Amino acid sequence: MKKIGIMGGTFNPIHNGHVEIAKAAYEQYELDEVWFMPNHIPAYKSDTGIVSSEHRLNMISLAIDAYEHFKVSDFEIKREGKTYSYETFTLLSREYTDCSFSFIMGADSLFYFEKWVHPEIILDNADILVASRDENGISEIEDRINLLKKEFHKGEFYIIKCPNTDCSSSALRDNISKLYNNIAGEDENNNIKKYLPKKVYDYILDNHLY
Repeated sequence: MKKIGIMGGTFNPIHNGHVEIAKAAYEQYELDEVWFMPNHIPAYKSDTGIVSSEHRLNMISLAIDAYEHFKVSDFEIKREGKTYSYETFTLLSREYTDCSFSFIMGADSLFYFEKWVHPEIILDNADILVASRDENGISEIEDRINLLKKEFHKGEFYIIKCPNTDCSSSALRDNISKLYNNIAGEDENNNIKKYLPKKVYDYILDNHLY
């Protein structure tokens, strides 16, 4: 059975932090593949400021083209409307019966996981791989995992140790906007280049995104 890691999110835009988490998950948990699966419209966000699905899929493809075992998936994009993770993993398990799935998420998501819609159904269909970028925070993540196991009495949780890449898609969008308006200083421009794969950086400027 193939072991597939699912990287979900808006990827608006994808950045080096996303790629580093995927690399760490792939290596540490012997995954066969990692699928980058952008949302159409995530249930917890409006679509304001989110560039088209086509652009986000293109940027992911550019960011991961050097990694043989990384794939871009339009599984959620094709569903349209708001998407919920429990529905996604139920459908994945039905369609890909020869695969087992791991849901790759950041530690911030873990800390409100019990508030998601039907987290118990997610745990029926996937293990949880939690990215920790801070060695000092691992004990806190372990405590949260223990609480979730007691609450749901099911599911496996594992910690991914990965480098701290202090960036976010929202900060990158803000800095890109400053760049277009000629108010970005050297620091902002360097941070954009530092945190984005070069092909993604070029694609954003070529298509005047954000």
